[in-house]
Amino acid sequence: MKKIRKRMSAVVMVTVLALAFTSGACKKEKKCGCDGEIKFDLTEVPGTIYYQDTKFTYFISDGIYSYFTLCNAEEMWDKIKKFKTGEHVLVSGGVGDDCMKQVSAYAYNNYVLHLTEIKLPPFRK
Repeated sequence: MKKIRKRMSAVVMVTVLALAFTSGACKKEKKCGCDGEIKFDLTEVPGTIYYQDTKFTYFISDGIYSYFTLCNAEEMWDKIKKFKTGEHVLVSGGVGDDCMKQVSAYAYNNYVLHLTEIKLPPFRK
């Protein structure tokens, strides 16, 4: 009788461990970063553009205070470099989640931006 109980408890333990390790395997993770899906669009949102080169380009919005890393800085570089780093501009484009939200709760306002348009605000022309 003791052998049967030991075997049953061993079988239950193995089953529980197997379920614990495989239960998340079938879930499809949401893509994040520049290859992820577009969550919302920005249309002429005011803020400040910052860049050092095409690898380090980001936008900080004024109204919805968020940090947007540009995904397509290289292809939009001719338009971006018309503005000085730190200059106030209006941007438009598609926005997705950056991957930092999966790591840190403090990254709630970090996004990636697929820039489609950048221009000076009307009062700055």
